[in-house]
Amino acid sequence: MNGLRLSSFGLRGFVGESLTPEVVMDFATAFGTFADGGRVLVGRDTRLSSPMIQASVTAGLQAAGCEVLDLGVCPTPIIQFTVPQRRASGAIVVTAGHMRAGANALMLVSANGGFVDPVSGEAVLDIYHSRDFRRADWQHLGAVTELTDFAEPYFAALEAHLDVAAIRRANLTVAIDVVNGAGCRFLEPFAQRLGFRLVAVNAEESGYMARDPEPRPRNARQVASIMPLVHAHVGFVASSDLGRVSLVAEDCETASEEYTFPLIADHVLARTPGTVVSNCCTTRIVDDVARAHGCRVVKCAVGQAYVMAALTDEQGAIGGEGNGSVAVPRFSRAFDGLLTIGLVLEDLAQRGGTLSGRLRELPRYHIAKRQVYGDPRDCYRALEGLERDTDWSAEAALDHTDGLRADWEDGWVHVRASRTEPMLRIISESRLRPQAEGRAADLARRLEREL
Repeated sequence: MNGLRLSSFGLRGFVGESLTPEVVMDFATAFGTFADGGRVLVGRDTRLSSPMIQASVTAGLQAAGCEVLDLGVCPTPIIQFTVPQRRASGAIVVTAGHMRAGANALMLVSANGGFVDPVSGEAVLDIYHSRDFRRADWQHLGAVTELTDFAEPYFAALEAHLDVAAIRRANLTVAIDVVNGAGCRFLEPFAQRLGFRLVAVNAEESGYMARDPEPRPRNARQVASIMPLVHAHVGFVASSDLGRVSLVAEDCETASEEYTFPLIADHVLARTPGTVVSNCCTTRIVDDVARAHGCRVVKCAVGQAYVMAALTDEQGAIGGEGNGSVAVPRFSRAFDGLLTIGLVLEDLAQRGGTLSGRLRELPRYHIAKRQVYGDPRDCYRALEGLERDTDWSAEAALDHTDGLRADWEDGWVHVRASRTEPMLRIISESRLRPQAEGRAADLARRLEREL
């Protein structure tokens, strides 16, 4: 169950089990070979295993003759922003993001700052499996340079992108929980640039995940309990890499992570209409918001690389996923939690309202999520059996963009094999809670029989 997961975006595993220094070094050398010995940025989160893994990454890249720029502890979106700024061939980010303690991962970033596209990622995997590595001799090993001045260009660009004057005038108090992750040292400069009073929660680089790092309502209770004491106007709960964010309103409502993307889409599309890109299992609220602004929605497979590729192809205005991820291509090619927080503050400042009021303006659906664990090979077989053996009604529209999705007038279900964990993920959404939960439970039972 804790096996190594290789994909075109990188690799994931559990430290001391599937994820070892030898595996990491070979994978980094494969990426260095793909980069033809060019300049590669390396950064990490604060997990206890990340310094060891970063050392292995650096050694692998040096062995391939790459010039390594070491950003140290740094949020993934800032690393992605910095890649084109430094004219690098790409980056390797050491972070497991939303995954639990014990896990870690390498995420591959391309020269344009987005995650590597699937074709390039497959090329890296081919090099890794064939072990056809680029090997520098002792005179041409890659040099390593530690960077300390990379954050300023990012914050300058963020300040130019947002209506900072409005945020400052609003005099907001903001609670932000970064789960002792990569965002810790960046919160104070972020608050100073945007002009709000910061209440930092779980903001020590201890390596200890103070909660489950996935930003969801159940992991937002600490922020919700603190907010009345500090008179906070809004709260945010982030993943350890600062890529995903969920919201906590001033009345202590811990909003589902599904509301982050549509709320920001409503704000962005009001001033910059355009195509919206969403994956196949994100709430219909996104579709409703886009329709209200006269904009179309393009669906893609799950994952940042797929969303960014579709945004490029469609010249979209905004993209995201229902896990609290948002990307605005006018700013960068990353799911960026700091930008997400900034856009929510801008929305509240310009409108003069509250987050609870903004959330009430959005359509309401009910979502049920289930997981069925199993060997990855069996998961795909079970998915095929589910489609074959289920009596889908004539009214259901089936889609195979990513796994299997069935749409009805009142809701939808989506089933896919996870790319990060050995499981099938089931999401069901409907206007009625019993309908959403019933469909999800029924599919889970069917899949459990298959596995």
